[in-house]
Amino acid sequence: MPSEDLPGPADDLVGVPAEEVSSIVRRAKDELIFMATAGYPLWISSDSNAFHPETLNFGEYLRMSQRGIPTPFFQSEASRDTATIRVSPITIVQTLMEVDQWLHIFCSMVTNAQILEVLSPREEESYKERKQVMSAELVLTTPYVPAREVQFVRYSHQQLDGSWIIVDVSVDELRQFHRPSTRSVCRKRPSGCLIRDMQNGSSLVTWVENVDVREKEDEMHAILKPFVESSFAFGASRWIATLQRQAERFIYSTSINISPNDAPISPEGRRSLTMTANKMVVSFCNDICNSTYHHWTSSNKTRLKTMEVKTNKRRGDPGKPPGLHRTAGCTVELISSHNRVFDYLSDIQNRPQWERMSSGSSVQALVSITTGPDPHNCISVLAMSNHKDILILQECCTDATGSYVIFAPISPDVFQSMLYEVDQEVPLMPFGFSILPNVSGSILDGTLLTMVFQITMKNVSSKQAVEVVTQIVKETLQRIIEAVD
Repeated sequence: MPSEDLPGPADDLVGVPAEEVSSIVRRAKDELIFMATAGYPLWISSDSNAFHPETLNFGEYLRMSQRGIPTPFFQSEASRDTATIRVSPITIVQTLMEVDQWLHIFCSMVTNAQILEVLSPREEESYKERKQVMSAELVLTTPYVPAREVQFVRYSHQQLDGSWIIVDVSVDELRQFHRPSTRSVCRKRPSGCLIRDMQNGSSLVTWVENVDVREKEDEMHAILKPFVESSFAFGASRWIATLQRQAERFIYSTSINISPNDAPISPEGRRSLTMTANKMVVSFCNDICNSTYHHWTSSNKTRLKTMEVKTNKRRGDPGKPPGLHRTAGCTVELISSHNRVFDYLSDIQNRPQWERMSSGSSVQALVSITTGPDPHNCISVLAMSNHKDILILQECCTDATGSYVIFAPISPDVFQSMLYEVDQEVPLMPFGFSILPNVSGSILDGTLLTMVFQITMKNVSSKQAVEVVTQIVKETLQRIIEAVD
C-alpha cells in the first residue's frame, strides 16, 4: 500500500473533499467485512489454550489487502474474536457511535475520547450512514504503560441484510499538518465489528483489531512488556469481553427478577447503588491509567524493581471530595492465576488479612446486587465491626480477560439516603485492584496485579503524603503476595 494509505492520526479534515473521505471509508468497510468473515488461510486457528482464538496470516493479509508493511518503528497487532452480546444491535451501535457512552462502557480501555468532526449529516436516531472523526487514548489499568494516542474516522453502516458494520480507520492522507506525539501512537488499519441480529434480543458480534503501534518504551515497565507485546492487552478479546460484561451488568442490575444471593432492596435503592458504583468504577479507571492528564513519578527509588510505586497529585477531579489528592499505584507479578487472585480479594472474609482499616475486624455485606451470571460479579455495601462510622461501597467484576475489585468509603447516612434517592451526587475516593492475566508464550499464565490507593492531603506536606500512600500500597501488596503466592 502507498505510504499515504497507512492508517494514522487525522489532525484536521477541514477542506478535504467528502468523496475522498467516503472512498477511503468504503474501502475500509469492505476490508473489515472480509476480515470478519474470512477463514483459513487469512486466519489460522490457535491452540485451545491460546489467548488469541485465531492468528492473522500477515503475508496473506498483505496479499489480499494490498496494504503495505508498517512504517519503521511501528509494530503490527491483529486479532479477532466473536461473542454473543445480550443486547440488540442498535444498542451496540449507539454505544460505539456516541462518545460519552463509549467512554462509559469501555472506561477500563479508553479515556480522553472526543468527536472532532462529523463528516455526514447527524440524522436523529439514525446511524445507518454516519461518519465522524474521533480521537482517544487507549489505556491499560496500570500506571506502568503509557496511553496509546489514536485518531481515526469511525463509520457506522447498516447492510441490506440488516447487519451492522462499525469500522475505524486512521487516515494519514487527510492530515493538513503534523503534530509530533510525545506518547505511544496507534494507527488503525480497518478495525471494528460486524454485528448480526440473532432475533432474540441478542447480537452476534465479531470484533477485529488491526493496528500499527509505536510504543514509547522508555515509559513502559519491563514486567508489562510481554503482556503488551503479545497484542492481548489491546486485542479483540478484551474489547468484546468488556462489552459482554457491561451488557450483562446492565441486564442484571436493572432486572425485576432478583438473584437469590441478593439482599432485599427497593428498585430505587438498586438503581441508586448501581449508578453510584458505576461512577466509582469510572473514576477508579481514570485514576489508575497512565494518560495525558495523569503524570506518574516513581516514589521509591530502590533496587526492588518488583515493587516500584508510582504517585501523582491531582486537584478538582469531579465526583471526588474537595482538596488536593495524592494517588499511589503499583503493579506486581504473581505466580497464581488471575482467577485465584480475584477470588481471594473479592472474598470479604479475607479482607482483614490484607486491608489495614479492617484488620482485626469482622466484615459483613449489608447489601449485595448481582451484576452478571457469575455470582462474583456484584455490587456490595460492607460493614466492619470495628468501624461503626464507615461503610465500604464495593464492586467486583470478572471475565476471562481481567478482573477488578474496586471500593470506596461512605458514611452510614449516605448509604441510607442512597436506598431511597436515585439521583444524588456522592463524593467518592475510590481504591482497589486491577487483576489482569499475565502471558507466557501463547497462553495466559500468572497475574499482573495493580493496586491504587489515594488520600486527601490535609495538614500534611506533599512529602509526607507520598510516604503514607507509598507505604500503604507496599504493605498491602506484600500481604496479598504472601497469601496467594
